[in-house]
Amino acid sequence: MKVCGFWLSVVSCMVCLVGCQDSAKSSSDNWLLVSFAEGVPITYRMVSERKTEIDMTTGDPKKKSRPQTTTEKLELVMVYTPVEVDPFGLSTLKVECQLAKVTRSGFSGKRSASDAMETLTGKSFTLKLTPTGKIADISDLERIAAELGAASFSNSKKGTRIKNPDMIGDFLAMQRYLWDAGATISNQLNLSVKDTWQSQQSIPWPVPTYPPPGRTTTYTLDSISDEDSQPRKAAISSVYTLSETPMDEYIRPYEEGKFQMRGLFGFLRNFQFKHIEGAGTQIFNLDDGLVESDTQQYLLNITATFMLPLGDSLPVLTVDQKISIERIEQ
Repeated sequence: MKVCGFWLSVVSCMVCLVGCQDSAKSSSDNWLLVSFAEGVPITYRMVSERKTEIDMTTGDPKKKSRPQTTTEKLELVMVYTPVEVDPFGLSTLKVECQLAKVTRSGFSGKRSASDAMETLTGKSFTLKLTPTGKIADISDLERIAAELGAASFSNSKKGTRIKNPDMIGDFLAMQRYLWDAGATISNQLNLSVKDTWQSQQSIPWPVPTYPPPGRTTTYTLDSISDEDSQPRKAAISSVYTLSETPMDEYIRPYEEGKFQMRGLFGFLRNFQFKHIEGAGTQIFNLDDGLVESDTQQYLLNITATFMLPLGDSLPVLTVDQKISIERIEQ
C-alpha cells in the first residue's frame, strides 16, 4: 500500500464525516500529490532532442546565407527508488541512471566526441521531495552536476580550458520538469478543471549562461477522466513565454573561471533570447500519484554576435526543442 495514497484516503474520510461529501469529491480526488511506496522503484525514460539552426543575416536581401544546423539528442533511463517515505514531510529518493546516451551532429556534419552526460550511467544521487513534488534538497544533485561538468572539459597545449559540448542542462531541467506541475500549484485543496497556474523553468541551452535563460510555463488542468475509469488520470497542458525576470534558482555544473567553447559556439557572444513559443501535455495518474508522461515542444529564437566582427553579418539562431518523459515498467 502506498503511504501517501493511504493518507489521502484518511483525509477524504474525515471530510465526508463532517458532511462535505461534494467538497471531498471536488478536492481530494483532484489533488496532484505524489505518492511513493518505500522500496518500490519508479522508472522513467527521458529524451531531450534539439535542432539548432544558425543563419547569418546581413540586411542585404540580395545576399543569401546558407543556414548551418546541429542536432543533439539525450536519452536517459532513470530509476527513482523511495528509501524513506513521509507523507506529511519529506520523502527521500535514491535516483540511479541506468542509461545515458548522447548523439550529436556538429555544424560541420561530423559526429562529435563523447558527451560528459554519458558518464552518468551507473551513478546515483538522492533527492528529497515534499508531498506536492517540490524538490526540497538539491545538494546531491549539485554534486553529481559538478562531476558531470568537470568531465566536459579538456586542456589544450597552451593550458586553456576547453569545454566540449554537453547536455547537462537538459538532464538538470528534466529532473525538475518531472515534478514541477504539481509542485507549483498554490492551493491543492481547491483545484478544479480549467484552473491555471504558473512556474518559472530553465531552458536547456548548449552555452553556459548565468543566470540561465528562463521560461514562464502556464499550466492548465484540462481534464480528469471519469470516476469509472481505472486508473483516473489528469491531463495538464502547458504553454511557454520568455521569463521577464532572471532565474533565481539554478545549478552551476562548471567551476568558475575562463574557458573556451569548442566548435562554432565558441565564436559567438552576446546571446539575446528573443522569443519562445510552444506547448506540452502531462498525464498524471491520480490513483498512483505519479506522472505517466510529459511531452513538450517549442521554438526558441536567439540573436548573437561574433567574437570578431565579420562585416555586417548577424547570427540568428532558431532552436527546435522536443522533450519527452515516459514512465516505463521494468
